[in-house]
Amino acid sequence: MVSFLTNTTPFFGAPYTIITSTIILRHGASIEAIIEGIIISALGATLAKTIMFAIGVGLRRPLKQNKNVKFFMKYVSKRPFLIGLFITAILSFFPFDDYFFLIGETSKASLSKMLPITFSAKIIKSGFEIPLEVYGIITIGKHFRFEPLLLGIISSIVFTILGTLLFIIDIENILNKIIKH
Repeated sequence: MVSFLTNTTPFFGAPYTIITSTIILRHGASIEAIIEGIIISALGATLAKTIMFAIGVGLRRPLKQNKNVKFFMKYVSKRPFLIGLFITAILSFFPFDDYFFLIGETSKASLSKMLPITFSAKIIKSGFEIPLEVYGIITIGKHFRFEPLLLGIISSIVFTILGTLLFIIDIENILNKIIKH
């Protein structure tokens, strides 16, 4: 539920794996709890992308005017779009997969193709991050008396700022400059 709720708002989701890890720690960190947390958080994060896709319906007209959306719409019907979706759904620090779902709806991409790819990526992401975070939170808690909730709040603020900046910048222009150099 936490991963669903924190992934339903475009670019402003809290770091659901950190929250899941904190919940696991509060209820006892066992292998079973970690596996359950991985599966449930991946499912919640994936299903939340349907909300992102639906937001694309309401924002279709303004989104089609965005330079970044226009640039990526060229690739929606091609394999690189789905590969890009998989890769971005794994990335931890940037909400790029939100773009793929917004652009996907705007470009009439197949949600039924996008969801299994996203779920696979979220299983990998959660499977890597949650055990690491459980260990990290335990270590930080022991050595620095750091409150896990504070870590979640700080991360949420940072990810919100980064997500907003990524939507504002002109990605096509930046890529063209990189290619020219």
